[in-house]
Amino acid sequence: MAEREFIQSGTTGPRLKYIFKIFNSYTSGWIVSALLLTAAYGYFFQYEFLQESGPVKLALTLGGEFLLALLITGLITLYIYDKRQTDMPIQRVFPVVIWGRKFLVKVGPLLRQYLFSNDQEETPYNRITRNWIYATSAGVSNTIGFGSQIDMDKVGTTLIMPATFTNTKTKTGDETGHFYKKVIGEHTGVQTYTLKHFVHISAMSYGALSYNAHAALSKGAKMAGILHNTGEGSLAPCHEYGGADLVFQIGTAKYGIRTEDGNMDDNLLKEMADHPQVKMFEIKLAQGAKPGKGGMLLKEKITAEIAQIRKIPMGKDAYAPARHREFSDVAGLFDFIDKVRKITNKPVGIKMVIGHTVEIEDIAKKMKDEPGRGPDYIVIDGGDGGTGASPHVLSSYAGLPMKQALAVADWALRHNGVRDKVVLFASGKIATTIDIAVAMALGADAVYIARGFMLSLGCIQALECHTNSCPTGIATQNKRLQKALDIEAAAKRIATYADALYKETQMLAESCGYESPNQITADDIMVVTSPGHLDYLSELQGISAFEASQERRLAKEKNMSVGEMKMRGEKV
Repeated sequence: MAEREFIQSGTTGPRLKYIFKIFNSYTSGWIVSALLLTAAYGYFFQYEFLQESGPVKLALTLGGEFLLALLITGLITLYIYDKRQTDMPIQRVFPVVIWGRKFLVKVGPLLRQYLFSNDQEETPYNRITRNWIYATSAGVSNTIGFGSQIDMDKVGTTLIMPATFTNTKTKTGDETGHFYKKVIGEHTGVQTYTLKHFVHISAMSYGALSYNAHAALSKGAKMAGILHNTGEGSLAPCHEYGGADLVFQIGTAKYGIRTEDGNMDDNLLKEMADHPQVKMFEIKLAQGAKPGKGGMLLKEKITAEIAQIRKIPMGKDAYAPARHREFSDVAGLFDFIDKVRKITNKPVGIKMVIGHTVEIEDIAKKMKDEPGRGPDYIVIDGGDGGTGASPHVLSSYAGLPMKQALAVADWALRHNGVRDKVVLFASGKIATTIDIAVAMALGADAVYIARGFMLSLGCIQALECHTNSCPTGIATQNKRLQKALDIEAAAKRIATYADALYKETQMLAESCGYESPNQITADDIMVVTSPGHLDYLSELQGISAFEASQERRLAKEKNMSVGEMKMRGEKV
């Protein structure tokens, strides 16, 4: 394939339109008033002295007076502005002083993070988790002393059940996990891909993340022998930087492989399939942080290079459609998978967010009824997943959490006898060893991690991913900020973090008496469900969703809601 060259460009400073926006009638009036006040003071109080002064001496003499005039006129101007604006009622009642409140609101998260919050309070990742990732990725000691800070009696605490007598087939914990191997695509006749690691880099697009961030992820992935997912923003030079094996994600907008009207271009897809680094394709049906809505990339983060790669215009926010126009049901999905698989001859998977469990059940049933069709792998992205930009209501309240969704998917595939035909990835707030163990116990063959790898890059959880002002240079296209991230050093942290997750998950498996982490079961893990009471993970995840699915199916047959059915005394 012909080598592609793009000019890497990005924002280097404030744009003119923002500068012009600052100089409105209020700011102009403020400066003019300050100048006039200073001139009046000089005329009435220092006229004779100023007549004998040159321009430099004049400026030095009235400099202090001008600053004082700026302060006085600034307060007056601010008072007038606050009283006249209509957006905030409290600002009209408490003019000027309201800006003290605004300042505290702005710096509040920073103050809480460093001064007031304890180590277990912050979200989405608390300080204990972040510090563990920082230490682990840096290759320094991540051990603790004097005992755990985790409250083992707190509801929701996860505890793994060790075996008194470890597996005699392995001599040391270091040997555990060497048996891990998953082959993707062998049941559909495509060019298969073999996983030798159960941790992989989740979908993050170039555009949402910077060039340096993706280049470091690519090189780190190559060093660790793991997959790097391009995200729906298409394949960019930064993905090629380190030579890692890639998963090309096909989003609803078909970025990078689209025609002018947004349809998939088969020739461009074939070009991507011929790329030596692209090993698999992934059809994104939904993302955990924004199910029911396509990807968002604000125009401030769209550079000329990104526009060329995605094949989108400059100067406009990029909103991907909520759904794929090629299909609207399971039958159409399978036809689209067949089409992509025929063009690429490589494994084709899907990424989905489970809402009603009937959706994954229908996919599993069709795979049972039509052998050799359907996805080669499925990524279950929980509603607790992250993103660069998303509506609050979707990011916080839509989609089943990863644990429950994963258990539902695993059950549906097993129930229909097709579990061995699919490799199951778990995604959604996975960052530590216990997260991986829980996911694999619930049925995952491998995991996708995004924010954990961002933290290992150097992310400080500033929560500025959507603003193009990420201070660490990770989630920004600002060239000045990107310089903060050294690609080579960050790549080493990526690889070190992935290797540590592998070894420590092996260690957990050994403590349970197993040879490989994918042997850990949901009966090897317990969860505190009330003070002093623990339940097996197998009892908690999936059962409630499965029961709800059965109730909803019966209620729909009776043309009632579940609540109405129960109020009438109907039995499931």
